[in-house]
Amino acid sequence: MSLQEFQNNRSPVRDFYTGKIVLLTGGSGFLGKLFIEKLIKCGVREILLLLRSKKGVCPEERLRAMLMKEVVFVNYAQQPELYHSKLKVIEGDISKPGLAIGNDDLDYIRRHANIILHSAADVRFDESLKEAVETNVRGTEHLLKIATACEALQIFVHVSTAFSQCVYESVEERFYPTNVDPQQLIRLIENESRLDELEAVGRKIVEPWPNTYAFTKSLAEEVVRRYRTKLPIAIVRPSIVTTTDTDPIAGWTDNFYGFNGVITGAGTGVLRIFHIHDEYKANIVPADIVINGTLVAACYASKHPDEENVFNCTMDENYTTWGDVRNYCMPQRGVVVVKKSLWIPTYNTTRYYHVAAFLQIFYHLIPAVLFDLALRVRGEKPQVLRLYRKVHRFADVLRFFTNNQFLFATQRMRRVLDEMGIVDRYLFPCDMRSVVWSKFLLNHIHGCRMYLLGEPWEMNEEAISIYRRRIWIHRCMLGLIYSAFVVVGLRVLEAVGVPDLRTFLGCTLST
Repeated sequence: MSLQEFQNNRSPVRDFYTGKIVLLTGGSGFLGKLFIEKLIKCGVREILLLLRSKKGVCPEERLRAMLMKEVVFVNYAQQPELYHSKLKVIEGDISKPGLAIGNDDLDYIRRHANIILHSAADVRFDESLKEAVETNVRGTEHLLKIATACEALQIFVHVSTAFSQCVYESVEERFYPTNVDPQQLIRLIENESRLDELEAVGRKIVEPWPNTYAFTKSLAEEVVRRYRTKLPIAIVRPSIVTTTDTDPIAGWTDNFYGFNGVITGAGTGVLRIFHIHDEYKANIVPADIVINGTLVAACYASKHPDEENVFNCTMDENYTTWGDVRNYCMPQRGVVVVKKSLWIPTYNTTRYYHVAAFLQIFYHLIPAVLFDLALRVRGEKPQVLRLYRKVHRFADVLRFFTNNQFLFATQRMRRVLDEMGIVDRYLFPCDMRSVVWSKFLLNHIHGCRMYLLGEPWEMNEEAISIYRRRIWIHRCMLGLIYSAFVVVGLRVLEAVGVPDLRTFLGCTLST
C-alpha cells in the first residue's frame, strides 16, 4: 500500500496517528521496522526511536544503515528526507536501569510523547533468567515510570506474546495472576551478591513456563497491569510471528526465528526430521496482521481506557494445522529452489519424541559426519556437524509450542475489527479471516529465499539445475543403501538356515 494512498484516504485510525509523536522501543527489530514504515505512512509528526550503540557503531549510524539496507522501507530510495525528518534517535538501552536515557532526551519525551509503543524484548528462549528479567521485566517497568510523567500521553502499548500464558490451555483476553512477584525478582537480580544463587534455582523459578522468554513476558504483563490506574494501557499478544502477508510487501522478514527457521531449514535440506503434532494448530500469524492489529487496538484502547484492553492477535478464527503447512509447502520443492541448500528438501515429521531422536541419527548426524568428512578431504573447515547442533537446540526450544494445543480467545479483538470502517479495513488490514493460507505460505517460501538467504528469483533456474543433479545422486544413493539392506538381509537368512531367496519365497508362498 503506497504512501500516496494513505495521503489520499482519511480514516479514524489514520487520523488518530496523524501529527502524533510516538516513542518506539525495539525499532531496530523485526516488528520495529514494520512499525516505523507504517507510522510514517500514517503521517506521524515524529518517531522517537530508542536505540543503543552496538559493536562500536553509534545509534545514528545504525539507523542510517538500517534505512538503506531494508527493502521494507519502500519509499526510502525516493524520499530519504521523509524518513530522516520523522525519526529522532533517543540513545538508550532497554536492559539498563532507567533505560540509560540522558536527561535532555528524557525531558523531551516527557513533554512531547503522545503514544508509547513498547515492542522491545529479549526473544531468545535460552537466555539466562537475569538478562531476560533485565530486558523484559525491569525494562518494561522503567518505561512505565517514564510514561507516568508524560504530559500528553494518550496510550501506552505493550507488545507481549500469546504464549505469556502458555501454562493454560485456554487463554482469555485478560490479565492473569503470576506465581512470582515481579518487583521481588527485579530486586533479586539487582543484588549482585545473590546472582549465582538466582541462576542455580532459575529453572525452579521459571517452572511451569517452558523458558525464560515466556516466563518474563508474563511478569511484564503483571507490571503493566499494576499501572492500569495511572495510565491508559493496551496489551497485544501475537502468537508465532512470521513473514508479512502483503503489507508493505509480501513475504518480508529479517530473521530465522521460530517458523521462519523451520521453513528455511526444510527448504535447504538441513531440517529433515521434526518432532511435531501435524494435526495441531500452527499458531502462526503474519507480521503485518500484528502491526496493523496493534495500531488499531491502541486507537480503540485510547478511547476506552476503563476496559481491560488485552488483545489476543492469533489465528484461531482462521487456523491451519502443522500438517496443512507441510502439505502446502512440500509441493514447492523443485519449483522454488535454494541454491545454497545443503541437500534436497526431505521433511519428515513424527509426534513421538523418541522416534524423532532416533531418526535424527540417520537424517542428521550420519549425513553431517559424511559432509564434514568431504569438507576435510577438500581442505575446508568442517562445519555441518556444528550446524546440526544448532538445529537440534532450535528444535528443542520449539518443541513445547509445536506439541501442545492452545485455544486463544479473540472476542475483544473481533469486536474492534467489526467496528472498523471500510477505509480503515483497507488501510490497516488485520483480519485473520482474510488470510489465504496457500497463498501466504507460497509468499513465505519466496520471502525466506529472497530476504534471509539472499537469493533473488532470477537465480531460481540455476538452483533448479543443481536440484535436479542432486535428485539423481540422491536416488542413486538410496538405491545403493537399499541394495545393501537386501544383501544384509539375504546373509541373515542364510545364517538362520534358509539356503537362498527362491527357497525362502517358496516356503512363504506355500504357507
